[in-house]
Amino acid sequence: MEQLKVRKKENIVFNVILYMGLAFLFLYLQYAYRHHLSPFSIVYLRKSAGLFWYVAAPVIVACIMVWRHHRFGLLAYNLSILLVGFKVVEGLFIEFNKIIVIALFFFAVISYFLYQLLAYYLNLASLNANYAPSDLFEPLLTKINCKVKFAEETVEGYLTNWDEEGCFVKLAEAKRLPSEIKIVINFQDREFNQDGEVVAETLDLNGVGIKFKLIRKDLNSFNWSEFSELVHELGFKPERLR
Repeated sequence: MEQLKVRKKENIVFNVILYMGLAFLFLYLQYAYRHHLSPFSIVYLRKSAGLFWYVAAPVIVACIMVWRHHRFGLLAYNLSILLVGFKVVEGLFIEFNKIIVIALFFFAVISYFLYQLLAYYLNLASLNANYAPSDLFEPLLTKINCKVKFAEETVEGYLTNWDEEGCFVKLAEAKRLPSEIKIVINFQDREFNQDGEVVAETLDLNGVGIKFKLIRKDLNSFNWSEFSELVHELGFKPERLR
């Protein structure tokens, strides 16, 4: 798939990175509690570097991958959380503690909840170009042309991916777009207009991911929700573009 530069990150990215740091802190505190050590002890801090370096390293790598929206970022998150959970459970086999068991339950629930949110976020159409640089674009199975407007300029393009919250557009010419844009689609003798925000772009500036804004429906024009409903009824799907 085309490599992207994400221009605007959602809160879920920051929350997941913070949570992975707290997960490692949970393991650090559990070990200190089990051995009746002060977590603020300099001696224990130095000792923990040797004890948990093989846990800290995957957590740091996972944080970097999630921050960069790497395609294996979700997998890295899963592996780092499973590793932390395994080490906590391993400590319970050595010395059982009810407080740690309760904390581990909430740890598992929150981890799964964040996994679902992160998976949903990373699968948004605005973050997935749905094509590779080596793809041949002429002809496509289905081609939906559109225009991206900003200020007094208009750039031609066509949709390569879409969902209810956004879309990805392959531009006819490489161009860096501003954050605020409007996308116009002429389809089935109708014109659909939708305001949006550029949240991602390809490294060669030939494609942009657009997240739509929530705006009040104008009775005199068609918007994205009506376009999405129409193409769904006609059976058009992003998978048919490949």
